Amino acid sequence: MLLRRGRLALVVCGAVLAGAAACTDDAPEGSETPGTDDVDSGTPDAIRPSTCAPVTGEGTKHSGNLETGQETWTAAASPHVIDFPVTIREGETLTIEPCAVVRIRKDMGILVQGTLVAEGAEGSPITIERADANDPWRNIETRETATVRLAHATIEGGGARGNNRPDSMAMLDVRGDVDLPPAGKVHLDHVTLSGSASVGLILREAGALTATSTDLTITGGANAPVRSWANLVGSIPSGRYTGNESDEILIDGMGSRDAIKQDMTLANRGVPYHVLGAEVLVGDTSAEGKPKATLTIEAGVTVRFAKGSRLAMDAYKTDKPATGALRAVGTEAQPIVFTSAEATPAPGNWVGLTFKGTPDANNRIEHAKIAYAGGDSGISSYDCPNPDKASFSNYGAIIVYGGRPASAFVTHTSFEQSAGDGIVRGWTGEVVDFLPTNSFAGMALCNQSYPKPVSTTCPNPPPCPKN
Repeated sequence: MLLRRGRLALVVCGAVLAGAAACTDDAPEGSETPGTDDVDSGTPDAIRPSTCAPVTGEGTKHSGNLETGQETWTAAASPHVIDFPVTIREGETLTIEPCAVVRIRKDMGILVQGTLVAEGAEGSPITIERADANDPWRNIETRETATVRLAHATIEGGGARGNNRPDSMAMLDVRGDVDLPPAGKVHLDHVTLSGSASVGLILREAGALTATSTDLTITGGANAPVRSWANLVGSIPSGRYTGNESDEILIDGMGSRDAIKQDMTLANRGVPYHVLGAEVLVGDTSAEGKPKATLTIEAGVTVRFAKGSRLAMDAYKTDKPATGALRAVGTEAQPIVFTSAEATPAPGNWVGLTFKGTPDANNRIEHAKIAYAGGDSGISSYDCPNPDKASFSNYGAIIVYGGRPASAFVTHTSFEQSAGDGIVRGWTGEVVDFLPTNSFAGMALCNQSYPKPVSTTCPNPPPCPKN
């Protein structure tokens, strides 16, 4: 939005409308008051004034491999029409100039194995759009050998999914080498992904965004803005992720396959996270003695869990120190919420938060809410038998099993509607009391279970505080 004294002028940019490339100002020439223009820094690039000339003519057609190893698509030769998939092979570079317009035909796309540089500028954006008004193109897909830099660019109208589910395809598909740690080789700066026929952005294998990526907008999509492997979700940059069919960030949660093995932060991006798979695993348990990883969750974040899923801080074995830790520190005004993803939530929809081995001293949960957990964890025989079930506790919103924590690392947290206990204290050793400062409502069993004493048998019955 461009603000001028005495009137409001809307600037319409062709980056939003297929078939148009230039942005035009509806103000009559000479109507501006000198020195009064003020562009709002929070305004998306797609509606900022553009100096780009209108696109005319049939433009330039592209298909298959690049004709030369180093190729530049200019603004003057726009539109650049892709009527057969374009591949940038390893060692090759495609550069797209500011103000260039790329139009992609139905089901076509760009495969990047080499280098793609499409860096526009404020006032000189790059547009990548559908060539056919009613037919989405496929995607821009980056492979493990790719390096990509996109800036001040609008990418719209892709995400064609064929017979695939709409949450399994994306307009921008970032992939890496699954056998290597996450590597940020795709840089996004003031990029808008608009109107995807599926997900806007997918991060998979080791395909992370760079740590310096910023101001990503994903809107108008037919599914969620982002789907990501668990170990890559921390690379999602600041930006805007609303206005889609489903405004949430999907996390695959495939256990050891996408385990979080390095420190990572689940940032507050203004929309909930939704765990789709069975388990988000924190920690490297491939061998003993691996360095620990801490998952930090920012205040105000909501994480929603599919049926049967969990967030697990892991250890090599139950009698070993944990290699995963959780720091979820909210505030009274912005609590962190762990809850069910079901439309009609019920106790036991998801398992809960589990801590294997001797919990790391870095664990801290404060000003959080844990609701509708307590599903069957498959964990048992670590605490005293529950007096109501005459069995060990394997249902709980939080389950600590194997080693005794040094302190009660959960404080000022509410436990609501668990199908089992609130906190399972599944260790052998002295009692650590989690009841002070925490609140419990709707626990099917105990607010906290009772750990096994070191040298004596379990009390009969063991204490079972209830709300």
